[in-house]
Amino acid sequence: MKKLQLVILALLLAISHVNAKVKLPSIIASHMVLQQNSIAKLWGWSNNSGEVKIKTSWSDKIYVSSISERGKWEVDILTPSAGGPYNIMFDDGDKLFIDDVYLGEVWLCSGQSNMEMPVKGLYGQPVDGSVETIANANKNIPIRLFNVERCISKTLQEDCNGVWNVNSPENVANFSATAYFFGKQLYRTLNVPVGLVSSSWGGTNINCWMSSDALKKFPEISQEYLVSEDVSQKPHPATLFNGMVYPIKDFTFKGVIWYQGEANRANPEEYKLLFQSFVKDWRRLFCNDTMPFYYVQIAPYMYFKNKSNIQAALLREVQMECESIINNVGMAVLMDSGDSSTIHPSKKDIVGKRLAYQALNNTYGISSIVSDSPIYASKRREGNKLVLLFDRIPLGITSFGGILRNFEISGSDGVFLPAKAKIVDRDKVVLWNDDIDEPVHARYAFKDFVIGDLFGGNGMPVSSFRTDR
Repeated sequence: MKKLQLVILALLLAISHVNAKVKLPSIIASHMVLQQNSIAKLWGWSNNSGEVKIKTSWSDKIYVSSISERGKWEVDILTPSAGGPYNIMFDDGDKLFIDDVYLGEVWLCSGQSNMEMPVKGLYGQPVDGSVETIANANKNIPIRLFNVERCISKTLQEDCNGVWNVNSPENVANFSATAYFFGKQLYRTLNVPVGLVSSSWGGTNINCWMSSDALKKFPEISQEYLVSEDVSQKPHPATLFNGMVYPIKDFTFKGVIWYQGEANRANPEEYKLLFQSFVKDWRRLFCNDTMPFYYVQIAPYMYFKNKSNIQAALLREVQMECESIINNVGMAVLMDSGDSSTIHPSKKDIVGKRLAYQALNNTYGISSIVSDSPIYASKRREGNKLVLLFDRIPLGITSFGGILRNFEISGSDGVFLPAKAKIVDRDKVVLWNDDIDEPVHARYAFKDFVIGDLFGGNGMPVSSFRTDR
């Protein structure tokens, strides 16, 4: 009997020992990248009632966190400059190790299908250079990938599903192409480890990615689903914020890249307000009022058979306006990279690189990288011609020797006709139409689908615009 009691006691102790083991959220795991030169939060849970000790291999310091009554613990740790691989020990009575941890630059990558689209492409919708990119993926290159699995939630979630993966062909093939090309360029230029966290869902409105509190400013957007018994698997307002963003709110990111807007193109003025609230919402969530935020202007695409439709142009217009309204943001323009036959243009390397150029210039302070597209500034009439002036042109403007075919002008009647156009003095565009004696307004590429033909001297395309706004 005594022997049996000893066995039972041993089993109970073993069970207690196992139950005391620290549990970590999915985003804190082996192969992860933590933001360098920052205060990074580590957190998790434990069944123990005492404390958790944390020790990193890059420091002799031992961090201690008390375990709350709910079993939650958290601690802020100082991270030095980029390096690795390291390990981290968590000890609440039972030790847990995670290894192959790097310190570097960490970015959150989010949006709808053009952000979600993997490097390998979609069925019948390729990504340029996908095979070469996948083949060249090397696990020894410290680019690490974390994909937040799709999750619709009516309530705020504490954790998400996902795994940190190394830079291997298999993992790269299934990761966001835009995000990967962005991270690859950062690594090439900065030569530090890069962590990419992708949280995306195709076809989603921006309101799905906003908190319930932020959406209260928009009473026209119903949040009834959150309190209903409906269990549909279609994303609703706030549900992706709850399930795919809130769970990673304590992870330290350098910034955000965002590719979304196609699903909101029918209501551009609403999107203009939503986008401003959205950026503010995420910055509040991540406790960083100036968090860098770089986004993609939606690419040209033939949404309707009517070639003169301007719905997408109107959405691009408000996206461009937001760049001057919101602090510490930048926009990648894709007027030269659209595809009339697919909403998912293949040139994802261009998208990722242009976002990276924005970050390298504005966040990392590499001033020699001229990342901005020129923007229309003003106009003046000279006889029967209209002269357009531009800002953000330290290297002038160019058509790369091609003919400018995307300009239109109108007189006071507001009827727009195709315009002849030429670049003068490498910094202005002169427009005219022989049937218009007194031109008043101009439009450039102001349609759903065009192939842009006006660029800055840095090679960045000019956004579609109109002077009759």
